[in-house]
Amino acid sequence: MLHTDVNSLAVLSAITEGNLGIAVCSLENITIDDQGRSPRVQLMPDGQFKARDGRPEDVPTGYWLLDDIAFQTLMAFASQRKNDYHFDYEHQTLKTEENGQPAPASGWFTATALEYVPGEGLFALNVQWTQKAADMIRSDEYRYISPVFHYNKQTGRPVKLRHFALTNDPAVDGMEKVIALKAQSDTGVTPMNEAQKLLAALGITVADGDTITDAHYTQATTAVAALKTKAEQVDAVNTQLTKTNEQVAALKAKPGGEVDLEKYVPIEVAQGYQQELAALRSQNNGLSVDQAIEKARKDGRIIAAEEDHLKALANQKGFAALKANLDARSPIAALTTQQTTQVKLPDDKKTGIAALSTEDKYAADQLGISYKDYAKLKEDDQ
Repeated sequence: MLHTDVNSLAVLSAITEGNLGIAVCSLENITIDDQGRSPRVQLMPDGQFKARDGRPEDVPTGYWLLDDIAFQTLMAFASQRKNDYHFDYEHQTLKTEENGQPAPASGWFTATALEYVPGEGLFALNVQWTQKAADMIRSDEYRYISPVFHYNKQTGRPVKLRHFALTNDPAVDGMEKVIALKAQSDTGVTPMNEAQKLLAALGITVADGDTITDAHYTQATTAVAALKTKAEQVDAVNTQLTKTNEQVAALKAKPGGEVDLEKYVPIEVAQGYQQELAALRSQNNGLSVDQAIEKARKDGRIIAAEEDHLKALANQKGFAALKANLDARSPIAALTTQQTTQVKLPDDKKTGIAALSTEDKYAADQLGISYKDYAKLKEDDQ
């Protein structure tokens, strides 16, 4: 997957430390619209992958590995960037010091506009191409995308994205090329249809690319019927409770406290209605809590280890408290639940360790390097 010459690779390798390596991968990609924008650009495939020439040779498994762990680390580094990621042509950014030629950009996207789709790979969102690059893509002068990334030499996981290039020498087969759209409505992205949205609202997930089956509709019908039954029960209990409250008020106002048993029910019955109403409301809240937590998990705002805690929060403080907690989160905030406290070295102020954020320390742990080395790597990269 390396798209550069041996000398450039040697220079790049020389700036790496410990278990950190660097690779250049070429991948085919998707569509570009008539405004020169690609909604989703695939940067690398999911799971294990390698170059046609056998690289990476410095990873024990012989493969690079993209998974959720790798994505979280890539996002941790991306969140620290102030500048957008850029695309150039044929990795001229890597060669400019050697050949003295400029390295103009061919496209840009926001640093945190990254998406990981299990089973598909890593994507850049809303890539804006320059006019020149868009014209070259439309005329088929360039077809493929090539990202440059650092990776952990022990696990093969990508850990930090550097930049990207348009190229015609892909190293991974089986992906679609960068092409121009044939119609205004063709965005290159398959939107979630209304049926999928309805099923998702009922807690029934249909994976991207999967066909909605009769079994999915059966699940949906059952879920709707259950909700309808519960809603009717709640309405009935509310009506009866209102009548009971009116009867109790009338009884209190009646002189002598005489009770007409044909008109009024015992307090035990009224309390029974209240308990039943509370139970029904609890069931409905339970559905809302599960749906809110599932959506937050898919959005990347929480991790699996938090789910029991969040459910307990909802039970103790109510659904509104849970919703406020989830709404205050951003996708990268999920990383904070995975951080651990580390002991600083005695010379941390001299090495820059004291300036590391909790995201920095988590990234360093994932890379398997010391905080001191990570601080130096971060300083060199700025």
